[in-house]
Formats: sequence, structure tokens, C-alpha cells
Amino acid sequence: MINNEQPTNNRQRAPRHWLALSWRVLRLLWAPAHRTAERVRASYDRIAPGYDQAWTGHMRHLSLEMLARLDPPAGAECIDLATGTGFVAGELARRTGGRVFGVDASSGMLQVARQGCPHGHFVQEDALTYLRRRPAASADVITCAWALGYSRPWAILCESARVLRPGGRIGVIDNSLTSLAEVLWLSVQAFAERPADLSHVMKVRFLPGSAVLAAMMRAAGLGVRRRWDGRMSYHVGGGQEALARLTATGAAAGFEFAAEADEREAVFARFAELIDRRGGGFDVTHRYLAAVGVRP
Repeated sequence: MINNEQPTNNRQRAPRHWLALSWRVLRLLWAPAHRTAERVRASYDRIAPGYDQAWTGHMRHLSLEMLARLDPPAGAECIDLATGTGFVAGELARRTGGRVFGVDASSGMLQVARQGCPHGHFVQEDALTYLRRRPAASADVITCAWALGYSRPWAILCESARVLRPGGRIGVIDNSLTSLAEVLWLSVQAFAERPADLSHVMKVRFLPGSAVLAAMMRAAGLGVRRRWDGRMSYHVGGGQEALARLTATGAAAGFEFAAEADEREAVFARFAELIDRRGGGFDVTHRYLAAVGVRP
């Protein structure tokens, strides 16, 4: 006698409540009090001590490529927005020999930056707020590496055009809208099984590609010298390794607060399970965009 019944696995066959999740996302997006900036800052404060090892080293060559195409002139006064641990700020100082201002909202990241780049001038402040305080035509170079989508891209570019002197240069590199798409889809599936556990939705403004970034630069009054897109992947052996890497690099900044503390462990464990079910490990892919502009 053949038994046609298949073994069941309740965790693998957990129902997903897509309508309930969609309604919850909409409610959270329209909530009057939104704490994205605060939670992103808390994420970066937490990961600051290991950030260079987890992220800067991995993406270092891409940041250097942007700086090489930017080609900052000797003696330039530079502003590095969302400077983080100061890698780009330090490179600007080394390449130009001029004054470099590194701006970041995270005190933890700035603590590391000041240790690694003692000659930089570091300011703890929101990037857009800082730009709005700067006088017009007061800087030669502005950079923003891996953080434009956490701010307001259009406002940042308009203020940068105002702050740059004629002939001044701007270099941007950032994750694109589709970066980590596979990872995000798995996290959505995990929350679809537990919609009530979703307590925060990130409000971010990542751009779809360099063509959009270049168009925004032109609309802000900047010329565009170069634009490019690319991807960078790394392989993880399983779900727990993926989770550890994502939360250590800032790529999932704020994601750890998507569920309240008492539900977080269960949601993250399910996310890791969904990766493990694929077998053979998992490729985490960062898709990025970049452009170099100039003020006429």
C-alpha cells in the first residue's frame, strides 16, 4: 500500500496575509509621527565600531572609483555629506590638501571618523540642514557616498548647486531603488505571515538609476560629466549569516526596528529560515548608481 500523504511543515506552509500587510503598511506610512531618521541614526550608532570592516572595505573600490572620476582639485574646500566613519573625507583630504568638512547625524560614526581622520572638521548634523546653513558659493567639492536615499535627493542637489562655487564639483554614489531586492522580498514574505508584528515602515527615497540622478542634477542647475550603474554581490552560507551581514553594514539600517523588541527575534528567525530553504547559500546583491556633476 502506497501512502500518498506528504509530511507537513507548518513553518514552511504558514499562511501569508497580503491584504492585512498592505493595509498595515499604508497605515504606518501615513502615520503623523514618523521616526525613520531617528532609527537610521540609532542603527549607525550601533554598528559604527565594525562598520569599516563590514561595509567600507567591501565597497571601498567603488567609492574610490567615484572619487577618481570626480578628480577633486588641489586646495579644494570639500564637504562630505553623510560622511560615516570618514573614509571619503579622509581621501578628499589626502587628494586635495584642502579643508574637508564631514557631516553626519550619527555620533557613533563621527567618533570613528575623528579617530581615523584627525585633520578633518566633523559636524554632527543632518546633511540637508548643514547645506542650508552654508553660504552660497562657499565650497569647491561636495560628495555623498551611500546615503543620498536616506535624505531628500532633490533638496540635497538643489542646495549643493547653491553651495558650490562656479566650476565646483559634486560626486554621488548610492544604493539604487532595486538594491537588495531579493532580500527585501524575503523580509516582506516574513512579515506577510505576521502582519501585526510590523510596527515601522522606512520612508526612504532611493533612486531607480543613474539616469534619474543625472536628470535631477541637470534640473538643479548642474552639468553632468559622468554617470554609471553597477552591482556588487557577496555570498552568504545561510540565513543567520545574511542577517548578521545586513545588520552590520548599514544596508538594512532601521530594519531591525521594523518589529518591536518582543517580536523581533521571531520575525528575524523566520527571515533566516526563508533564506535557508533555498539551499546552497544566498547571494546578497547591492545595485548602485553614481554620477559626477559640475556647477557651470
